[in-house]
Amino acid sequence: MFEELTYVCLDLPEPAASEVLAIRRAHGDDFRAALAAEITVAGSGGVGEFEPGQDPDEVFRVIDAIAARTAPIPASFGPVIRFPGTDIFVFTLQDEAPIRALHRKLAESPIRWRPAPYDFTPHCTLRSRSSVTDAEARELLATPQPHPFVLDTLSVYEISADPSGRLPVLCDVLHRVRLDGEPVRDVRQR
Repeated sequence: MFEELTYVCLDLPEPAASEVLAIRRAHGDDFRAALAAEITVAGSGGVGEFEPGQDPDEVFRVIDAIAARTAPIPASFGPVIRFPGTDIFVFTLQDEAPIRALHRKLAESPIRWRPAPYDFTPHCTLRSRSSVTDAEARELLATPQPHPFVLDTLSVYEISADPSGRLPVLCDVLHRVRLDGEPVRDVRQR
């Protein structure tokens, strides 16, 4: 377990999730379109993916305990930015503090993490496909923000190659819990 890339994410609710996925598809980012619409809280910045060799049940118990102590997060996207020196465009968040606090709880927990090369910056990726024309960049930077929403679901996703080669990547849910601590019953778990 945890041999593949694993991430802890706050799932975007509808209709914001569909709006983000529509942007990804409109910009031909097949990789991003194959992923959930989410805000990564652990796995890409600040702390890396789960370190292999940990007991998944224990990791999920820690995540559940953190979720039980975390209130749902009212959120609004801020303007789209382009990460410097990249073709990655993201929605920022108007108030990063609650998401940074959740990241800190995970980072300071007994869960072991691989190192991450980047600082933690709360965001939702819209496009990461290269190359970007000037017109595409202007369009992305002018993207209107969806209406405010509430982040209330924490998921652990595993990203792996599609053995069939039909999809750019597989994104499987390993665990899901609500921020009020209630488990989500409609999730496939390995």
